[in-house]
Amino acid sequence: MFNIVTQLMLHKQLSFDKGRIQIFGRYSSLLPSDSFVSMQKELEKINKQNIIYYSGKDAGKSWFIEMNKQFKLKQHEVIKWGSDIVTLAGWGEAVVKKEDAPNKTVIFNLNNSIVSKFYGKSKFPVDHLFRGLLAGAMCVIFKEDMEAVEMYCVAKGDKNCEFIVKPKNKFDLSNSITKMQLK
Repeated sequence: MFNIVTQLMLHKQLSFDKGRIQIFGRYSSLLPSDSFVSMQKELEKINKQNIIYYSGKDAGKSWFIEMNKQFKLKQHEVIKWGSDIVTLAGWGEAVVKKEDAPNKTVIFNLNNSIVSKFYGKSKFPVDHLFRGLLAGAMCVIFKEDMEAVEMYCVAKGDKNCEFIVKPKNKFDLSNSITKMQLK
């Protein structure tokens, strides 16, 4: 993990100055995970949890556009850098499980998901921000509108959190999990 910090600092893409943190020229902040989960649960009470997903999707696009502009990385390298930064940020360990570039499909695992940990037991997947970040990032990489669905979630009792990212028209929208997450 410290390798990514070193690389970011060497390339002047991570800075700490007078109460501000910048990564790739974008201001960031540390937020206690339980506070984030509390906000998410409040949005769920009014069936607005997808605000987190679509905000994350916008952030993922901006973040990857800036990262690509700074480093001119190849597709696989961008995915690796993004995964490392998500891990560094404390959301969990982001791992590419399968990458199928010709079909514009990527499957990610998020091991040790902090959102799932603080969320507790749930009947549905809960990592909406990570899902959004993935979708936004893949929009930039594949130059197409992409969506992400969390198919397995630790909060639901699954072994791990697993996300599939692909064009929306390739999802089965009759599946209740997919339908709920992409509404």
